[in-house]
Amino acid sequence: MTGRPLFTPGPGADKDRRIYGADGLKRESSAPCQLHCPAGIDIPSYVALIGLGRYDEAIDVIRRDNPFPWVCGLICPNPCESWCQRRHLDKPLALKDLKGFAARTAFENRGGYSNPRPQNNYGEKVAVVGSGPAGLSAAFFLAGQGYGVTVFEAMHEPGGLLVTGIPEYRLPREIVRNEIDAIRQMGVEIVVNTPVGTDLTLDRLRKDGYRAFFLGIGAWDSMRLGIEGEEQFPQVISVLDFLKDVSFGMKIKPANRVAVIGGGNAAIDAARTLVRLGAESVSIVYRRTRSEMPAHFEEVIQAAEEGIHVHQLTIPLRIGGAYGKVDYLECAMASLGEPDDTGRRRPVPIADSQYKMPVGAVIEAIGQRSAIGKYPGLGGLEVSKWGNVRIHPHSQQTSVPDVFAGGDAVTGPATVIEAIAAGKRAAAGIHAFLRGLPAPQSTPPRPRGMIEPIRMDYQAKAFIQRQEIPLIDLDRRMHTFDRVELGLDEIAAKQEATRCMRCDICERCGKCEQVCIERLGASAISFYHSGESSLILKDYVHGLPHCIGCGACANICPTGALQLEDHGNVRFLLMCGTIINKVKMEQCERCGAFHTPAVMVRHLENQLRIPAEIFDRKLCADCRRIVRASKMVGLSGEADSSL
Repeated sequence: MTGRPLFTPGPGADKDRRIYGADGLKRESSAPCQLHCPAGIDIPSYVALIGLGRYDEAIDVIRRDNPFPWVCGLICPNPCESWCQRRHLDKPLALKDLKGFAARTAFENRGGYSNPRPQNNYGEKVAVVGSGPAGLSAAFFLAGQGYGVTVFEAMHEPGGLLVTGIPEYRLPREIVRNEIDAIRQMGVEIVVNTPVGTDLTLDRLRKDGYRAFFLGIGAWDSMRLGIEGEEQFPQVISVLDFLKDVSFGMKIKPANRVAVIGGGNAAIDAARTLVRLGAESVSIVYRRTRSEMPAHFEEVIQAAEEGIHVHQLTIPLRIGGAYGKVDYLECAMASLGEPDDTGRRRPVPIADSQYKMPVGAVIEAIGQRSAIGKYPGLGGLEVSKWGNVRIHPHSQQTSVPDVFAGGDAVTGPATVIEAIAAGKRAAAGIHAFLRGLPAPQSTPPRPRGMIEPIRMDYQAKAFIQRQEIPLIDLDRRMHTFDRVELGLDEIAAKQEATRCMRCDICERCGKCEQVCIERLGASAISFYHSGESSLILKDYVHGLPHCIGCGACANICPTGALQLEDHGNVRFLLMCGTIINKVKMEQCERCGAFHTPAVMVRHLENQLRIPAEIFDRKLCADCRRIVRASKMVGLSGEADSSL
């Protein structure tokens, strides 16, 4: 849509403040979910489209910013949900699961995604090194711009950590392959079994005609504990090696009793994988408390349900054994001391608290780092003291002008959605570099469209609960690699979508509350302060006995979030599509038209101390003028009735 906004600002709004651009869209998105999505997905729009049953449009909105909607619909840590304003009313929306529903529906209903057509047809070729989420996202957006893209992957299958580091019970391989195939269909060539940086260098690729490069090589070097016995036993395994072997078919438990050291998602993934491989006892050893584990909360809960024990406030000291086999992990109990450089309290060993945990294998999952130093053919890139590639934060450009980088090689181990966002930024940076344009700058994401809100009554809006995500039964979870979370069905997805409060429409400026209280003295709108500069209408019921139906709030609303509609003898007040009040109108005895609400007349009589006879409730404003004019010229009631 272009030209005019879907939600017209009230006539009393500030005309000098440009809320909408020439395209009819808001100049900036005020929805906290979109602002805090690393990829900038227009979340309110795809949620509204799902609620309206327009699923094809919903998935197209998502893929304008994220080529992996189904992957993220299963494994995203959903930072957007942490900012969902609905959480101040009850619980945030299940945004991750709604995304997954839209993606699944696209494959079920139309056999896959509809790829965007390339905007241009440029002659330059771009090489992408690494086929993880960062590299494939860069390829997707570059192909959308019209560049020829080749992705070089060292392993025999593309996907990076999507296929090697995330177990199938969380992310089925078929889903990853389907979304990668959709990227291939845009003309992206993926070459496997071809590592870049050793025999095949960037200089060689430059000679082959590639004009720019994106490095999405990940962070594959596992960090070590540095404790006694770590190097002595083959049963001490890095988490990436373990998960990779299982992903590629080696589904063999390393021992019956296994300790997994670490508290992140990789540690939880390894522990839950061990349960499925038949390990009798699986323990997670973490040096802080369970509440401080960086792993997803839902994953920690599901791990506990599967019988995995978390040894919290426990520090590994030594791995012991005999004849080349691990027998135990010696640990010490800890307490939390002063905060360290990360801001978290440092674990301090408790004197004389050592004990031995009998185990037959140890999996180390304490972090990974970039291994770029092992690949001299990638050029003399500037790196940080941690070995991560240094880049310009907005364009992802490295110290070598034609080389861009993103993902774990830049940030260290992070999330899939952050890697996707890096690939998206890098594609914009590469486009600017190849076209000789200024480097892109960081700007707040804007809506991709302005979707009409779902019309519903406040009772339904306020009291509908978050939809629960069904899981397969526990016994099946513990003995198979079947997908655990089944996702939302259509009825549940549409129900969940109606919970959205449409923060993209309402600016939460508070002007409606201000005019209601200070100018009208009605106090019918009361916002909840949910942050330093964020407001939310939390209590839909509060205003019912106070609203007089005057429309002052709708008149001053700068975005059109508040609307007043008269239907017969009832005046409706709507906020972002939700009917928050209904006020009965008076009916004119002369012409039969419905006019001013009686409650508003009574309120004005009390507030302004004006005699009641001035407000003739029996007549509408037009008829009152006619009657008053008739009296002024001395016409009788009979003469007046003929007018």
